[in-house]
Amino acid sequence: MTSPPLFPPLSHTSGWTAIRQWLQSGGVLGFPAEYAYALSEVPLWRAPEDGRRLYRIKGRPEGKPVLYLAGSLNVVSRFAILPRDERRGRFLSFPPRFLTFILPATPLAISLGMAKNGKVAFRIPPDRILREFLRFLDAPLSGTSLNISGQPPLTNPEDIRRVFPGLALIDGGGRPGYPASPIVDLSSVQRRVLRGSWRQFAAPVRAR
Repeated sequence: MTSPPLFPPLSHTSGWTAIRQWLQSGGVLGFPAEYAYALSEVPLWRAPEDGRRLYRIKGRPEGKPVLYLAGSLNVVSRFAILPRDERRGRFLSFPPRFLTFILPATPLAISLGMAKNGKVAFRIPPDRILREFLRFLDAPLSGTSLNISGQPPLTNPEDIRRVFPGLALIDGGGRPGYPASPIVDLSSVQRRVLRGSWRQFAAPVRAR
């Protein structure tokens, strides 16, 4: 039996093409996100019959939505409707922060099974390498935590290999395991914080 691939860290940009080819072939992998590993696929590149496989792999309840990682608002805008009013738009007008935002889904996102109740969740990582890799993909990457549902997110390759021995993996070393990102719902004019507090969203400072 062939072992699943172990890709080098994302800091090794020479390995990006092989990772993209794996995802384009419909593959799933363990992806080193900001604080833990994510169970990742590209909805655009998976087979239609694989639409619920992330739920099957981790035993996730069907009702729970999946968030997606993207490298830019240009990618997000293909799958979500960006706010046009200043009060909500300011959340997206500053340099990327560790923030998950919920927006109305486009018909494409709905057709791909990315949306729940007509909404889709995205995060643009503040980490430069993560963001550049996602720009290289030019497609949304699922960012649901890599774990057995109800268990803590996995934070190192050794545990991932033990719990998910058949899963391809990008070696991101150990992740800190915390914190989970704040979540703000921007799908309507009435903004709502779903995780975290308003203090985490107040008056972000532009990069100089």
